[in-house]
Amino acid sequence: MPAPEQSPATEEGLLLTVREGAQLPDRNMEADSTANNILASVKEQELQFERLTRELEVERQIVANQLERCRLGAESPGASTPSILCSLLRCILA
Repeated sequence: MPAPEQSPATEEGLLLTVREGAQLPDRNMEADSTANNILASVKEQELQFERLTRELEVERQIVANQLERCRLGAESPGASTPSILCSLLRCILA
């Protein structure tokens, strides 16, 4: 069975593919380098996110403790009107 004839455009496409294949190792190295840079950046961002999450939890706990002290102070016998800080904390956390 005779081989099908290829049009000039198809032949040019094959030539381009062969030429691109010759440059493939360089592109693979560039792609690996880019992928490694992206991976390093993502890992750095993950660490930063974890650090900020821990800091935020510490701050949340501090505010919760302050609010609890305000509540206890307001509920104790003979306590005066809660301070402005306590009122503000109630508004923020409400």
